[in-house]
Amino acid sequence: MTQFTGASRAALIAALTVSAVYAAPALAQSKSFAIPAQPAAKGVQAFAQQSGLQVLASADDLNGLRTNAVEGTLPVDQALNQLIGGTGLSVKSNDGRAAVLVRASAASIERSADTAQAEAENSNEPEEVTVVGIRKSMRDAIDQKRANSGVAEFISAKEIGVLPDVTIAESLARLPGVNTSRDRGNDSQASIRGIGPRMVLGTVNGREVATSEPDRNVRWEIYPSEVVAGAAVYKSSEARLLSGGISGTVDLQTIRPLAYSGPEFVARAGGVYYDGGADFPGYDGLGWRASGSWVKKVNDQFAFVLGLTGQNQKNGYESFRGWGFNDDSIRSGNSTGPIVAGGPKVPTPWGAGSEAKFLDADRYSASFGAQYRPNAQFELTYDLLYSKYKIQEDQNQTWYGENNWGNWAGASTGNFSNPVVVNGDLVGATTAWSRLMPVVARYAEDKSLLVTGLNGKWTTDAWTINADLSYSNAERENTWRAIKLEYYPSSMTWFLSEDPFISVSQQPESASLSTVAGTNDVGKVKDELTSGQIDFRREFSGDFWTAVMFGARYADRTKSEATGYSQTIAPTTASVNGASLTAYKLKNFNVPSMLKGDFDALRTTVYGAGAFSLSPDQIAYNSEVSEKVWEAYVQGNFESTFIDAPVSGNIGLRVVDVDSRSAGDSRTSVWVEQTPGNWVEQVMLTPTAGGVSYTKWLPSASVKMEIVENGFLKLGLARVMSRAPMNELKANRSISTSAPYTGSSGNPYLKPFEADQLDVSYEYYFRPDSLFAVAGYYKNVKNYVGYNQRSETINGNVYTLTSPVNSSTGGFISGVEFTYQTPFGTFLPNVSWLDKFGIYSNLALVNSDIQEFVPAGNPLPMNGVADTTAILDLWYSDAKFEARLGAKYHSEYTAILGWDSTNLVRVLPETTLDFSAGYNVNSRVSLRFQAGNLLDTPMKVYTDHKRNRVGDMSYYGRRFLFDVTYKF
Repeated sequence: MTQFTGASRAALIAALTVSAVYAAPALAQSKSFAIPAQPAAKGVQAFAQQSGLQVLASADDLNGLRTNAVEGTLPVDQALNQLIGGTGLSVKSNDGRAAVLVRASAASIERSADTAQAEAENSNEPEEVTVVGIRKSMRDAIDQKRANSGVAEFISAKEIGVLPDVTIAESLARLPGVNTSRDRGNDSQASIRGIGPRMVLGTVNGREVATSEPDRNVRWEIYPSEVVAGAAVYKSSEARLLSGGISGTVDLQTIRPLAYSGPEFVARAGGVYYDGGADFPGYDGLGWRASGSWVKKVNDQFAFVLGLTGQNQKNGYESFRGWGFNDDSIRSGNSTGPIVAGGPKVPTPWGAGSEAKFLDADRYSASFGAQYRPNAQFELTYDLLYSKYKIQEDQNQTWYGENNWGNWAGASTGNFSNPVVVNGDLVGATTAWSRLMPVVARYAEDKSLLVTGLNGKWTTDAWTINADLSYSNAERENTWRAIKLEYYPSSMTWFLSEDPFISVSQQPESASLSTVAGTNDVGKVKDELTSGQIDFRREFSGDFWTAVMFGARYADRTKSEATGYSQTIAPTTASVNGASLTAYKLKNFNVPSMLKGDFDALRTTVYGAGAFSLSPDQIAYNSEVSEKVWEAYVQGNFESTFIDAPVSGNIGLRVVDVDSRSAGDSRTSVWVEQTPGNWVEQVMLTPTAGGVSYTKWLPSASVKMEIVENGFLKLGLARVMSRAPMNELKANRSISTSAPYTGSSGNPYLKPFEADQLDVSYEYYFRPDSLFAVAGYYKNVKNYVGYNQRSETINGNVYTLTSPVNSSTGGFISGVEFTYQTPFGTFLPNVSWLDKFGIYSNLALVNSDIQEFVPAGNPLPMNGVADTTAILDLWYSDAKFEARLGAKYHSEYTAILGWDSTNLVRVLPETTLDFSAGYNVNSRVSLRFQAGNLLDTPMKVYTDHKRNRVGDMSYYGRRFLFDVTYKF
């Protein structure tokens, strides 16, 4: 823990001078540090020598204490906080030339209670406060934000497992301008500053990582919060940062054991309960979480950390989904027809479905890190993270009306009684003999992640050299197996809205259900990324330039995917009695009864033993995208004064050279009359390939000026880029064999997203844990990637392909972000107990003219743009107890639903409410309670930019967690 004091002590001025060296002109000046953990007297002396800051402390205050390791290039004030964090020492004063350190216990020795009371009554400074938990994490994050020359946000947790969230995605979601989408009840992928996940770069310890998604997106829920020591979200750019994040870069940091100052062993275990499936038959939503870590400092030169985590999540949840309308703008031709004879053509829905999902998910992870520092000149660091995530999700689905709601070319004209037309679309009617199909399905997903790296650092008086090697591998296998039954009630009345209604003349449990061919869809993804990087830093002692940095990186990445594998299984029995299955009602949707059956037993009954035999290990990868990236950069850091105001910043250039290659299948199908009147489809596969190479020059500059005491103006200019999503670079295509020559495909010739951006921020730090900030930005984006039609010559014929393409016109995205956080003691400084209460809040407003390319005539706004996001957290924190009540709001935005990049939807506004509390029983034992999604806020989407076109609606329920932590 860190301690702060405002009480003055006269005896301190006469304390022993441990070291006095050249004074630093500004607190935020960056220096290179290589200080091992050691007795405080030696540690403070080493710090003074390496920082240029005069440090004063008494021998009594330092006696018996050990300071922490400090490593890397850091601002001096941040390095000092790291040196003494958790030691019992605190900074009494620091004017940038001399710092005075005191020991917390000295206050009680120096003065009597009467003297202390008199000083407290006559002083406007806050009395000594021990900062822990939520408040300490926020204070550490503020320190990092203040020291950074650009616009950035930070999450800090110096001890293992103290982050207040189940996954790191939940912590990211509370940062200004960050919005996350939900999947299976957990926060998942992140958008930053109104730009979707496709343009967010995810890194771990500064290294780009492989992902099990088909594009480049990172699903942050695979990273347990227990293994994360902190996170940084870089919004503005510097030449030293990896290219790839137009919207921003999210960097997760794992524990560095030599710098660690928390308990050696931490163990945590508890239960997690989701109430979404409380009414599902035979389902219990109780799961568990457990973690353990061991940080061992063998000596001052070597330390290691080992962490293990596990969880079982059981979350039953309900969904309803509309299947779109028959005027899909991508589809060629117009399939709408009149709903009454002689009437106008009216778009109608293809169908709809309701669903109950019985989720059972396991996640296990292991992390390891080791540091070796034999001397102040050399350090070797190794880290590894492995995570395994397995899902088995039984699904009870019911599909409605797919045989006649769609009214293809008027085939169902006259079968729509009491039609309800909204905004020109048929959204409700009574239809005869519409199919109702109960589906008993099982979805399984098995994914793994390995991230590992080795870093060597050499330091001399003026030079620092970093060499880094890393490897990451992500894999996913998935299957969806469906047992399908059907019947045709004589009447079906339906209405599609945010509160859908479906009624049938005969419930499924009372019907004889005909069997239908079953489906077994299988796929897999593999992503491998190897990279090497070397960085040099040269320190200067001049009046302007303080350092020059330069380096190079090479990365080789290959993403392989197996898609389109589907097995159809004919039934071996003609019918199933609906009464033999368990019928139940959904809580949130007024639809016919759902049917549940034992999947394995029902599969054998309907399709025979051994059905659904196709598995991911039996299929071959049928697409591969490889990418070789060379990067080099140079950056100069400077410090000066402007009208007596301290100024610092940097200017630099990054050059990126990319060679992208794709290989896949070209699929053509021909219908052949096998026997008279018996036409069958024959599919022919031929190899196809393509690729693109390009070089981009990315200049950047930033400056930070302290225009008032503790008030900083930050400016940044940069050109940034994000490489196109890897799944959209695929060469795979499916084309016709005769005129008109049409098809669908990927696009291996896509150019990268590019943007020129301006960042302006004002940050005022009016107390150690108080901040007011306003940040504005403007990005001019080029080469936006969306789906449209393009031409390509194939085998001498000009084809019109539905494909991802680059926009021929540019667009902008701009916004402003406000952050305000402070203890309530700020308002009444003489009421000390108010400092235990506080507020954290932010508001982000976004505007953009960039649009997706569909639907034609009324295109959707760019993926990820939410006009408004807001966070309001109220917290209480003392040495024993802490609590947080947090609300988050986002306005409507465009998202990609699932893995199909053409499945664009609009997510309706959401307000979620969460609560967490912790209690420290003693120095070793603490308790934690969390309640997530207290309002049971559903996720609701609609399609085609028309609110009446119902998409997906999911009620995930509430989550309750209780666990116990033991430290020793």
